[in-house]
Amino acid sequence: MIARLLQAARLLLAEERTAIIRKEKDKWVVRSPHNKSWCGGRYDTKEEAEKRLREVEGFKHRGGSFVSAGLADDLTSKMSDLLARPLDVVASKDVAAFLADRFSFQVARTPSGQKDLKKAVESLHWWLQHGVAQYRDNPEAARTSIEHAWGKVEPHLADLVRNFSAEGGRNVPKEIVVGANTYVNLVGFSEPQLRKYSDSLEKVFSELRGWRTRALTGGVRVVLAGPRDFRGTASGTYRSAEDALYVRATPKVLQRTAGTYGAFDYIIVHELGHRYQAVHRSMNVDFDRPEWLTSKYSHKDGEGFAELFALSNFGIHGYGSPETLERFEALMSGRDHQPKPELPEHLRHLKQL
Repeated sequence: MIARLLQAARLLLAEERTAIIRKEKDKWVVRSPHNKSWCGGRYDTKEEAEKRLREVEGFKHRGGSFVSAGLADDLTSKMSDLLARPLDVVASKDVAAFLADRFSFQVARTPSGQKDLKKAVESLHWWLQHGVAQYRDNPEAARTSIEHAWGKVEPHLADLVRNFSAEGGRNVPKEIVVGANTYVNLVGFSEPQLRKYSDSLEKVFSELRGWRTRALTGGVRVVLAGPRDFRGTASGTYRSAEDALYVRATPKVLQRTAGTYGAFDYIIVHELGHRYQAVHRSMNVDFDRPEWLTSKYSHKDGEGFAELFALSNFGIHGYGSPETLERFEALMSGRDHQPKPELPEHLRHLKQL
């Protein structure tokens, strides 16, 4: 009897878990207890895997969906920026305007059970809009009150988005599959918006030239993420431990820039260069040696190949000698005497548009 109860308890706990950690060969792997094909990343240490596990579990406890991520991240980013520097009347009013524009807390109706949250948001907005201005000669005098009000709002961002914004209550897909590629919706886009972003990225993928299409081998896992998942202003980054291309989901993704150096599509192709290296490990050339360096960024350890990959794909000159790019193209085109690769069928159609 006791054994059966213990087994039942273990099953209930497993159902509550979003992910678990398993040791697979020499890696610590974050897995789903319900979906054997899902992988949340492979890590060298258990500590790294546990950190990723906490992130995955955090998504669940924010409210069980991805609805809140986009607006919540935007508000958190704006408040963090505001409080990280001396308080300023103009900057405070800008955040107040964002709050009033995106969240409907200044109306008579209060969603069921959200009275305290509504009061907290009203207080935060008042201090941002009027409180700092009252202390114009010494704006820092309002800091304690703003931090106190924000402290009451921040833990309930999922409820704030769900109950006080136009984004709440939508049917939000966790991911969509386009051809061989999977787009993970970490920011909570509606399906039409998610498909706009995936279409834009598929167009970038379709512009890969020649042998570079091998960077798409097996399909690419693209994670559309918010500011918290990036350092600085990076627009995209390839994370080899997860075999995932993280893309900062901003309107830049929808803008075509025709391969200008450092533009969004250039950065995506650069990061696909890192995936090419990760997937095709048989290369025995050190592209970080001086004879292969091109742009200033290529001097960073591990960036030589990715810069050559992107520069040569778009035919961009002015970064290093043309001879270096020609030598790189000749080397990679003839590598292993493999037949010329073809784009996946669903991308060949995009290339013709």
